[in-house]
Amino acid sequence: MFWRRSRDMMTEAPGVAEAFAREERAGLTYIFWARMISAGLLAVWALTLPIERSGTYLLILALFALLGLVPYMMAQRRARGAGPVVALFLLLDAIFLSYVLIVPAQYAVAGWTPQLNLRLWNFLYLGLFLVGMALSYSPALVVWAGFVSAAAWSAGVFWVANLPESNARTASEVLGREMNTHDTIREFLSEHTVSLTALQYQIAFLVLATVILTLTVWRSRQLVHRQVAAETQRMALSRYFSPNIVRELSTGRGTLDSPAVQPVAVLFADMAGFTAISERLSPQALVTLLREFHGRLAGIAFAHDGTVDKYIGDAIMVHFGTPQSCEDDPVRALACAAEMIASIGRWNAERRARGEVPVQIGAGLHYGEAVVGNIGDERRLEYTVLGDTVNLACRLEELTRELGTTLVASDDLVRAVRQCGADPLTLVPGLRMHNPRTVRGRSMPVTFWSDGQS
Repeated sequence: MFWRRSRDMMTEAPGVAEAFAREERAGLTYIFWARMISAGLLAVWALTLPIERSGTYLLILALFALLGLVPYMMAQRRARGAGPVVALFLLLDAIFLSYVLIVPAQYAVAGWTPQLNLRLWNFLYLGLFLVGMALSYSPALVVWAGFVSAAAWSAGVFWVANLPESNARTASEVLGREMNTHDTIREFLSEHTVSLTALQYQIAFLVLATVILTLTVWRSRQLVHRQVAAETQRMALSRYFSPNIVRELSTGRGTLDSPAVQPVAVLFADMAGFTAISERLSPQALVTLLREFHGRLAGIAFAHDGTVDKYIGDAIMVHFGTPQSCEDDPVRALACAAEMIASIGRWNAERRARGEVPVQIGAGLHYGEAVVGNIGDERRLEYTVLGDTVNLACRLEELTRELGTTLVASDDLVRAVRQCGADPLTLVPGLRMHNPRTVRGRSMPVTFWSDGQS
């Protein structure tokens, strides 16, 4: 069941299959280095043994390390069709380990038999090999490793059990012979006895360990699937929402659902003379121009932790202090506008060098209270800010064309910048105050500042 679900997960979210493949390749690398470290530690231990024994052990360890080299190289080269090759080398690993652990070494004491080898703790090395396969991040490889380990070890035990001098018995058979205690113990401890009951316990251990490790790896893959799906969703949201809004949506706290009244700094910026420019460009060239213009401004807004509310034709609306208000919202808004103007100036230099018509920008800013939150209905929600603060920022942006300047900021925003401990003239050199003036949609005159640039 979980194999089918695992396949389904790889088709549910884009990038999940690639993430699993990447983790499996990394897993083969981890397995190789775990094998090398383990072999190195055992080699240090082998060097403490008599020379005739240590030489054999070192050769065995070197061969075991070499068996892991091919899967490692295929993982490093991202070779296609590596699965069957890795499976083959896991089979060779299991056969090699079983042979080494069962067949007596050349230096064994006289009379030492393969049957006696089966009574040692050698079997645990095979279990350690299986545990290491959890690093593969592949449930299929874990299952395969468990199967070939159980098969190779069983084949080795049955080979020993069928030797002419072997006496293969289960515990029930020995105890059922109604011998006295002394004879029963001697039967168990005979150098030719092969305990088939011990083999049953060993196979049960390998099967249970395989099941647990497979479920563990599968569970880890589920977590990766969720992480990749969440990241994919974040990337999709980031195409429509500002990064700070995406972060808030990712928390799932629902803080954006209830509109609230809070202080915000609102910035409107557009391309002056856009109508005249659009008449000279083809539709494709016009879209390219707008995308580059919006892209530059949006990138700067994100860098100042602003929220891009919307694009309105050639204009962009950005607010600061959403979804959470910060003390430096007015400072970041004014700094953002100044950097937008500077960026368009650099872009115009590039456009002139290419023989293209330069563009002009106008930015209007205001700071005050506004309604912030989601508006619309459950089928279509839009996170935005509403109120007089927004309207005045838009009117100040329109005023830039009338004054022939690139930036107009309300006196409320400039005073808020100063209250934050920043100097508006440092952020926007040449910023100067104008006498109160009536703007469209406002009955009371507005005091504002402009940068004097055109």
